[in-house]
This record gives sequence, structure tokens and C-alpha cells, in this order.
Amino acid sequence: MDLKIREDNYNALLKRKEISVQVDHDGAGTPSRVDLRKAVATKYGTKPENVYVVDVETKTGTQSAVCDVQVYDDADTAKRTVAKYIQTRNLPPEERRRIREKEKESAAKKEERKEEAKPKVEKPKGKEEQKPAPAKSEEKPKQETKPEQKAIPEAAKKGKEGEAK
Repeated sequence: MDLKIREDNYNALLKRKEISVQVDHDGAGTPSRVDLRKAVATKYGTKPENVYVVDVETKTGTQSAVCDVQVYDDADTAKRTVAKYIQTRNLPPEERRRIREKEKESAAKKEERKEEAKPKVEKPKGKEEQKPAPAKSEEKPKQETKPEQKAIPEAAKKGKEGEAK
């Protein structure tokens, strides 16, 4: 795995380096985020806990990937700044699986608590439910019949034709 730095910027506000790295991985698949974290950490002389791989993009048919990486000055800033899902993505597969299972369990417990909190409405016993009265069938308005057209006398027709000539 060969790293080439394409772009390197320091963001003083967030106390991190924002790096674009090209990784050549001849004869192997796209490297994992864990491997990329270790490689970038050794290149920049920091701990892997301070490095987060945000994006890895390999174009089809090529043996190189372009990665967006963030290298933080300290781990506390990184924990507060980096989104939770990116932190999870950058973990080894075993830890990632464990965290996702915990999240599922906590979501299930949350649903249970939500269902318990809802007050159950009981229907009064002995009384039948009142059914709404059936809606009256609406009668369609009767179409007004047009009065039959009066027959125009033949002389009037001829008079109009005579004018047109």
C-alpha cells in the first residue's frame, strides 16, 4: 500500500489536518479503514485514535483509491467533533458489530418504555358503542331539461341566406 498526499490543509478552528490521500493498492482490494488509519498515523507521527477516515473512493477497474482523512491534534477533540457514524465506521469489525448490537438493544428498550408509557383507554363495559347514523344518500340534482327549440320558419332561413348572397 503506497500513500501519496494530494492535498493537506490545517483547520485551526477544529484543530485538525484535512488530508486527501491517494492510495495505490496493486494486487489487493481496497484497504480497510483500520489499515488506512494506521498508515496515515505512522506517516504523520500520531496515534491511530486521532485519525479518522471519512471517505474512501475507488474507481472501477483501477488499483488506487482516493481517501479523505482527518488527523486531529488530540483524541478528546476528535471524539467531540467527529460524527458518531464515522467513529463507528473507523472501528475494527468486531467492535463495530458489538456497538451496533448495543444500539439495537437500546432502541428496543426505548420502544418498550414508549409502549408502557402510553395510557391504555378501556372501553366502558355494558354499553354498546353507538354507531354513527348512516349518511343520507344524497340525491343527485335533477338535470334541467332544456325547452325544445322553437322551429325557425322557413322564410326566416331563406331571408338570412338571401342576405349572405
